[in-house]
Amino acid sequence: MRAVVLRSLAVVGIGAILLAGLLYLASTVDGRPPSVVGIALTQPLPDEATRGLPTTSVEVTFGELVEQSTAANAFSVQPAVEGSVSWTGSVMIFTPDEPLALESDYTVSIAPSVEDLAGNRMTDSPPAFSFETTGSPELVEATPVDGAIEVALDAPISLRFSTLMDTASVEAALQLRPAFAHETRWSGQLLEIVPIDPLRADTDYRVDIGQDASDVSGVELRSPVELEFRTVEPGLHLSLVVPSDRTDGIAPTSPIAAFFDQPIDPESVSDELFTVTPEVAGSIQLVDELGNAPAEPEDGRVLHFTPSGPLPPNTTFEVLLAPDVEGLDGGGLAEPISWSFTTGAPPSTLSNQITFLSDRAGIANLWAMNPDGTAAHQLSTELTPILDYAVSPNGSSFVVGDGRRLVMAGADGTDARALTEDGVIEFDPSYGPNGQRLAFARADAETGRGLGIWERQIPGGTVTRIELPPDAGVTPSATESTETGQPDDRLRAPRYAPAGEAIAFVDSTGSVAILDLVTEAVTRIRFEAQAAPVWLPDGSAILLTGRPSDRTRDARELDVPVEPLEPGPGSTVAVVERASTIAEESAFGDGASVAAVAADGRIAYLRGDGSLRLTDDASRAGSVPSSVSGERIGAVAFAPGEDAMVIVVLGADGGEETGQGSIERLELGGEGRDILANDGRRPRWLP
Repeated sequence: MRAVVLRSLAVVGIGAILLAGLLYLASTVDGRPPSVVGIALTQPLPDEATRGLPTTSVEVTFGELVEQSTAANAFSVQPAVEGSVSWTGSVMIFTPDEPLALESDYTVSIAPSVEDLAGNRMTDSPPAFSFETTGSPELVEATPVDGAIEVALDAPISLRFSTLMDTASVEAALQLRPAFAHETRWSGQLLEIVPIDPLRADTDYRVDIGQDASDVSGVELRSPVELEFRTVEPGLHLSLVVPSDRTDGIAPTSPIAAFFDQPIDPESVSDELFTVTPEVAGSIQLVDELGNAPAEPEDGRVLHFTPSGPLPPNTTFEVLLAPDVEGLDGGGLAEPISWSFTTGAPPSTLSNQITFLSDRAGIANLWAMNPDGTAAHQLSTELTPILDYAVSPNGSSFVVGDGRRLVMAGADGTDARALTEDGVIEFDPSYGPNGQRLAFARADAETGRGLGIWERQIPGGTVTRIELPPDAGVTPSATESTETGQPDDRLRAPRYAPAGEAIAFVDSTGSVAILDLVTEAVTRIRFEAQAAPVWLPDGSAILLTGRPSDRTRDARELDVPVEPLEPGPGSTVAVVERASTIAEESAFGDGASVAAVAADGRIAYLRGDGSLRLTDDASRAGSVPSSVSGERIGAVAFAPGEDAMVIVVLGADGGEETGQGSIERLELGGEGRDILANDGRRPRWLP
């Protein structure tokens, strides 16, 4: 029995030993085949695992260490790519010898011939891995988009590229116009250009990136980046400043004004809005575009700073307008506005000066300069464009008109005062030969009904109407207004005879009349005048520009502001002897208009093509000064006492509508021309 037990124990022991051996062998010998855990690109695009740069490598990760040679032999790429293999643990890295082709598809395969270190061979191929390469980099998205408007002033400019970019090359190729301080921020394929300070409002900006910018693999942009946008307009837009920026010769009596595109909230107006350097005391008012207190809140669009006294001459002033002003409907300036101007030295007289109209200071006003073009200085300082003017014969004063009212001032611009009363409009001013009378036309401001020709005594200021005899036959003096039942005398352009004993004028039909101020006799000439009558120096006749007519025409309406009479197409020039009623046609031809008459009787006229002709007799066509041959002339003024004149040369881009051009001095006995001013019209050369 004991022997049986011992044998059983021996058998069990031997079995345990054999089982332990089997279990040991089972736990130490590897019989599993190797596997591929994953295939990936080393340079994929963010969030695009199967799209990579042409310089990318391919990583194959195995589940265990494998025999490297078997893995390298099992690796293939289609289309075929030459390359080399390197290892990091169980990761095999295939690196192409050359960058892959752009915008191409590739497929990576692993054959089932890979063996692990235990000699186990892969039984199945892993799924093939397909990927594509990027092409030449390009801009795929931009904020703001090209051509955008109303772009916020502080918004970053975002540019998203099709691939990862070499940031240094992009920033080197970046141009911003106009330039502004900024930071560049990168996040993957996205570039943000962030302004350090807000951009300028209502401004066109351009972003350019040259084609030499490249991605991280060195491939240059497919095409340059060109992006344009316009920033948002401010809630309040400044449309004009007076005086204009960097203007010289400004009158010391000039106001400082800012015109806006919408009504201003009166509550936002204070004396602190304007800062003038050197310091200038004064006050700010909110006015309408005519310089008056606003009749309605919507009319208040102009900030008007009035200095407490004349500004120092020959001084440069800097003006700063604070952005605190607000529009009536909300919104303000986007940023402070600054500009500068320089005052001139006012003369005590305008004798031997050339006067002209110019808008160089922002609004058309009267200017004067020496006959050689030096010392140009502003005379009038109105906030509405001056359309016409008259200067006293001795040069001590002048009158300007904006088609609504007349303003008189001394030669130095001081003592400016409005001559026109409320309820009427006045226009077409003209001094008498002795400077003691001023003739002008008047109309009712509300209805436009003509009120005839008036005369103001200087000095004294007494104003009287120049009465016409009932049988004068001047139309429409006898015509009653259908609205008021009162006479409607829409008379225009009064001009005194050289001796002052008569006055010629135009009625609303274009007919011309001469009134003898001594006998009160009226001579009427049937002629459709398109410009003011011009007296010959001896008073023997008048020159008329317009068209002959032998019939009564409809009266012309008065448009406010009332523009000076100007020659129109198809005009001609006629001569009317003092005692005659017949307009004799001149030899000047069709399209001609009188430009000026010299003290010696010479006549300057313009033909329809703008060419200048000079003659001493209206019965002869005259000749073209050689130095202006081929030029288009807008206006002419003879020099007093010398053989010279000033002309307005119209530019190649036009000027016929405004008559503004280059004012040039022309020596009639020579060939030379000297430019006196680049921007002017209606010149006159004063004695």
